[in-house]
Amino acid sequence: MPNKNTLATIESSGWLRFPHLLTLAGSLAFGIALACFSGSPATFLSAAAGIAGLVVLLFYPELALALYVVIGDVKGDERVASLLPVDLTLALGAVLLAGIALNLLRKKRVSAMPPVYFLFVALVALMTASLSYTPVFSAGLEKLGRFLTVTGIAIVAPFFVIGTPQAMKRFLIGFGAVAFAICAWSLSGLSGTARLATPSDNTIGLGHIACGLILLLWFGVIPRYRFPVRILAYLLLAVPALAMIGSGSRGPVIACGMVILLSSLLFRRRLMADLACIAGLALAAIPFVKIPASSLDYLGTLVHGQSIGSVLDFRSDLLDYGWQLLQRHPLIGTGIQGFRYYSPNPELYKWPHNIFLEIACEIGIPAALIACAIFGSAIIEACRQLKHATGPHFVFSQVAAALLFAGLINGTNTGDINSDRATWLFVSLVFVVRSIANASTQHSRAALEQAQPVAA
Repeated sequence: MPNKNTLATIESSGWLRFPHLLTLAGSLAFGIALACFSGSPATFLSAAAGIAGLVVLLFYPELALALYVVIGDVKGDERVASLLPVDLTLALGAVLLAGIALNLLRKKRVSAMPPVYFLFVALVALMTASLSYTPVFSAGLEKLGRFLTVTGIAIVAPFFVIGTPQAMKRFLIGFGAVAFAICAWSLSGLSGTARLATPSDNTIGLGHIACGLILLLWFGVIPRYRFPVRILAYLLLAVPALAMIGSGSRGPVIACGMVILLSSLLFRRRLMADLACIAGLALAAIPFVKIPASSLDYLGTLVHGQSIGSVLDFRSDLLDYGWQLLQRHPLIGTGIQGFRYYSPNPELYKWPHNIFLEIACEIGIPAALIACAIFGSAIIEACRQLKHATGPHFVFSQVAAALLFAGLINGTNTGDINSDRATWLFVSLVFVVRSIANASTQHSRAALEQAQPVAA
């Protein structure tokens, strides 16, 4: 019979308090045994790997969140899509929700949402009301449904799965690893003529992923090392840098360049020499790495464009059309998904490539002001954190701020409110970092007070 200390250790581990975990472990063991006796060794290994991956994602849902951000840029590959009989975004979202529920049962720390997030309720209410006058009700309902579910998970999940510094590290490492794999995969197209793309054949998505990875490396990894060792870290930048340039995505290039340059001037002046050397080496190496000419030509429009309209190309027409709709329907908009189905060509005029204009012309100026208030609050919070270089987890603050500003720039020139899930997530990430920093500060104060001798 076990002694009291043994029972106390078992109880403190949480297994007796959460018998559903034992049930889960038993079910997984049964699944592996079933695969072993009913299929080939390859089937068994695939099943075992899948079940092991599922367990990891359930117990560390922050890794599922890291995958969730980029799954849309991967699932377009037939080999990836064939892994499950259901849409991978929905499957991963279900795993993420299950992981959140498991975190709550295990009493894991939840980050506090800021009061400004109550504005999302008002935004959704306006979206719902616009269904009464949207030109195509089914299309508007589908877009609203995706915002409430697929996009809503990206907005809310960070507060439930990233409650500790360790969870934040796992999220960033998971995102970095997946982003690096996607960028490395895209480099197989360097010798071709088409612009580099993700497995889902998305050039813009590759640019966004590469931009996020570069910023993560620049703020989260490189500053930790001195110059001789930093050279090795800089080699990691070559993969996402080539992927971003090869994608020809102009928005991510602008966002990445602006964030790194401004941050180097304000916070990392000692890296300015490194930055100049990297830029020089990159320009010298471009002719030898066989970047597709179509990518360089498209990026070249930033320099050779005669006007803003010529640089924007077809997006200029989309922005003009969105502005016309806004002038006609300033207060309530055309209804959700109205931009597409008010247009003469719904296959071409899908969205205005600016989430603020999209919200304004479809749901009205009040809804756009709500979105601006949410983003503005995140920007103010990011700037406030950057003022305290000695604060706890300042590296997290820098990474979150960099991703936010890059996401904001990307959100104003591409995508729609649902495809820009990463941008919404980066908004939440800033407030999550604040919650983690506040908790660390409170914990340090409590420990200090406890360590002080009690007066006689």
